[in-house]
Amino acid sequence: MKNITVVGGGACGCAVFIELVIQILAEELQEKVSLTLIEKDKKIGYGLAFGTQQKSHLLNTQADLMGIFGEEPEHFANWLKEKRKNFEAYRTSSEAEETYTSRLLYGDYVAEQLSIFKEKAIQGGIQVNFLEGEVVNVEKNKIEALTLSFANQEQITSDYVVLALGTPKPNTFKDCEQYKEFINFPWPVENLKQKINPEDTVGVLGTSLSAIDTVLTLIDQNHKGKIKLISPEGLLPRVQPLQNNEIDRKFITLSNIHQLKRDETRKPKVKELFKLFMQEVEALEAFSLDWNALKRDDRSAEELLEIDIYAAENNGDSLLNLAYALRHDASTIWSWLSTEQKKHFGDWIGKYWQINRHAMPLHNAYKLKKLMENDQLEVIGGYQEANYIENSGFEIKLEKAESFKVDKLVNATGTPSSVESMENALIQNLLKSQTIIPHEIGGIYIDERTMRVVTPQQDLPLYALGHINNGMLLDVNSVWFNVKTSMIAAKDILFKIQMNERIS
Repeated sequence: MKNITVVGGGACGCAVFIELVIQILAEELQEKVSLTLIEKDKKIGYGLAFGTQQKSHLLNTQADLMGIFGEEPEHFANWLKEKRKNFEAYRTSSEAEETYTSRLLYGDYVAEQLSIFKEKAIQGGIQVNFLEGEVVNVEKNKIEALTLSFANQEQITSDYVVLALGTPKPNTFKDCEQYKEFINFPWPVENLKQKINPEDTVGVLGTSLSAIDTVLTLIDQNHKGKIKLISPEGLLPRVQPLQNNEIDRKFITLSNIHQLKRDETRKPKVKELFKLFMQEVEALEAFSLDWNALKRDDRSAEELLEIDIYAAENNGDSLLNLAYALRHDASTIWSWLSTEQKKHFGDWIGKYWQINRHAMPLHNAYKLKKLMENDQLEVIGGYQEANYIENSGFEIKLEKAESFKVDKLVNATGTPSSVESMENALIQNLLKSQTIIPHEIGGIYIDERTMRVVTPQQDLPLYALGHINNGMLLDVNSVWFNVKTSMIAAKDILFKIQMNERIS
């Protein structure tokens, strides 16, 4: 009998565990395969992203894309409808909250589905083992299997291992971590509640979705002091409409990009993709745009938020809707780019792709607007560095020699791209042993056809899902994408088990 171990019990780990159960029972492999799921926290199914207890922490993706089953994206939305019919606790006060529901409810959904499929596995004859603990290393052993080592020095053996490590903390501000005025990670939210006083002026490093969640956490605790979101660009995510307009693309399509590859017999270039993107937007708008006028660098966050809220209230503009419409093809297009062109994309238009593709829910935008109007929230660009002031917080230095002081400083820059900057014992030990190899763009090298980790000079039965694949894949922080890749990994593992049995 072969064992498959999933390391990580957040949404990604649960997705691959559930998919394995489905495929094992469908292929009638329960006499040949056992499953182990390892999670370091007591609650399985939540992870950092969905373990929050605050209702203000909304999903950044519409509920009808969040199903935990690969070919049923609407499953979560249907689950919510049933719950709202029967339970008052699941009902919402606004359409915005219904479309972008709370992360806590999604955690409940994942945990419930995991429990259902754990029971299905047991009833179907699959040996299932759930373990609580922190895996700190995975190594090949003498019997062509993998040994997993825990923080408490215990060990187990498995034939196949899937890394579903979720959202590793960053270690990008090591010099600041020694100071009590610095909070290195906003998750879990107790980090903020315990260390920040209501009257503190709080600096938040980052202006993306993690930073917005940090603001909402503080406001939920009746924070009275000023909050300053700080980043080099000073760009907030754009605002998602309650319902995106569907787009029938005619220019930036897989067919057109593949034709370019075929005609030129080379990989596409970012400028060619952007030209197709521009053609698509202008066709939707039915007139030519002044693209330079769309730059955001010299406009205030308040002004841009006002514009974006108006656009979201009117089902979004062409830029936002096109970025949304590309979600299912973006990773394929990304895989067709050379490493050089991927870097060029990040340097040239990466920031604009991020704010359009990963926009904030309209419900949250209203809250930020109110905080800005009350002069409690400020978004600041031009970040250079943060310097500690003895027993007095931090001085934030900006471009043009400007600076200001904050009482507390929160690192909400999100999960780092490079594995070297991920604060995770397992990742760092795998990096040290060269079991995983850093990709130039970020994350690690994998075989994107199977999700198998690419390791030099040895072929290990080791797979990886989620953010750790952020260089080779796109949308690795999206549940719907990780659910798709979970299906790929599960299918490959079970195929190998079946083929090895036939050969032997």
